[in-house]
Amino acid sequence: MRQQFSKIFLTSLMLNSISYASDGIEEMYGFVGIQASATQYDNISSPSIGLKYGQQTASWRTAISYNYGEDSNDRFQSLIIQMDKGILTDAFKNIPFKPYLGFSLGLVEHSGNTVGTDRGYLYGLNGGFNYVLNNSMDIDLGYRYMVSSKLKDIDNNTNLMLSLHYYFE
Repeated sequence: MRQQFSKIFLTSLMLNSISYASDGIEEMYGFVGIQASATQYDNISSPSIGLKYGQQTASWRTAISYNYGEDSNDRFQSLIIQMDKGILTDAFKNIPFKPYLGFSLGLVEHSGNTVGTDRGYLYGLNGGFNYVLNNSMDIDLGYRYMVSSKLKDIDNNTNLMLSLHYYFE
């Protein structure tokens, strides 16, 4: 799993560098966050919690998040890299709602009474809104749909996420 994480992390850094370079020079700042989500793995529903770290400009955001969820029979862990682009930025310039669209990719581990431990990849699309509270914090409401690869019992994953981000320079 460490080797898979390294590949995904390096891919994220490369995409992150390309996206920021294509926008010219913009101020970049980091953020950390906490996240709660309602997660659906095919027919298994599970609340999950997570931690996020990322970098952002006025146009782009790249984050990596670790999420953990379980119900009475199943446990899920995921490491997801998400890259978002602000949309309709001119229309939302002077109001605190900031919509975005993006893509996600990552790793998931599913442990359960009937499946043992299963690991695989996830990739898909995401979208949502940030609500800027002040210069240091925002709230993010997002939705993510991902399909899986190399998992025996799970074909897709959906998340409805609520995150709180703290920004620093």
